[in-house]
Amino acid sequence: MFSTSTKKSILLALSIALSSGAVQAQSDVEEITINFEGWVGEEEFVCGESYDGVGLAQSNITPTDFRFYISDVTLVDIDGNAVPLELEQDGKWQHQNVALLDFEDGTSTCDNGTEETRTMIMGTVPEGDYESLQFTLGVPQKLNHDDASIAPSPLNLTSMWWNWQGGYKFLRVDLETEKAIANVGETNPSQSIHHGNKGEDDAHGTHGQNTDSKHQGHQNASSNTYLIHLGSTGCSDSAQSNLFGCNNPNRVNVTLEDFDAEKNVVIADLAELLSQSDLSTNQANTPNGCMSSPEDGDCLPILQNLNLSGDNTSEGEQNFFFVQ
Repeated sequence: MFSTSTKKSILLALSIALSSGAVQAQSDVEEITINFEGWVGEEEFVCGESYDGVGLAQSNITPTDFRFYISDVTLVDIDGNAVPLELEQDGKWQHQNVALLDFEDGTSTCDNGTEETRTMIMGTVPEGDYESLQFTLGVPQKLNHDDASIAPSPLNLTSMWWNWQGGYKFLRVDLETEKAIANVGETNPSQSIHHGNKGEDDAHGTHGQNTDSKHQGHQNASSNTYLIHLGSTGCSDSAQSNLFGCNNPNRVNVTLEDFDAEKNVVIADLAELLSQSDLSTNQANTPNGCMSSPEDGDCLPILQNLNLSGDNTSEGEQNFFFVQ
């Protein structure tokens, strides 16, 4: 048997070893902040500002909203290992593996939005040499079909939600064009185009259920309004969110090479997203812009620039997010 003094020595050594291990474990983890910026071509996004030369018709646009969700953020090290970023659970901007980026500030033309902005994501990864960034534009399937009126922040913004079946708007871009948008193609007078109500959001508070139809936009929208609301479409009806299936998930997988979180910024460029779109026209009998319907011709160039065209098996590249 060990003597009392020997036992004390063993316990002290064990305590020091455990303490040293905890310190070592802590030192093996580093905090990471990834910064984002919203741009329109060569200019930074600002509420109330107008931008020339956008799209095929070189339109003048004034953005009125610019927000999106990203998820499954991963850093890739020099050996090609993908390491998930464990998001800080701040109870406001980040929940589980989802984060909200919000460039509008509720002022001027962005009065449909919120006062607070968010241009970064924060989390931790094991220490290492990382050389690229991966993430998904969109809300994961297991969270996408919850009720936004009772969901935790930042999934409680009903302005970023269609309904329980369709789920969230992964990307919301609203804008006004200087010139009226002309409907093209065969027009059915009995089939009107509706868009949702333009109301206010209580930032990260409790919201009532959004009763707008999935494929509706803003009912009071003028002919100058152009909306891009990206989300899942063709979703099956189920009482359980984990059983939902959608014909068009429309989640965008993004890989950005040569990315260093300490030096680089992720740019989301609306001009690039709209580079192949004609903002002077809109397919008749459809909402102005794109509500993610594969049957809407106005969606095709946008989906192509997000690498979501066709059967979603394209090996092309997205043209929305860039490293600077």
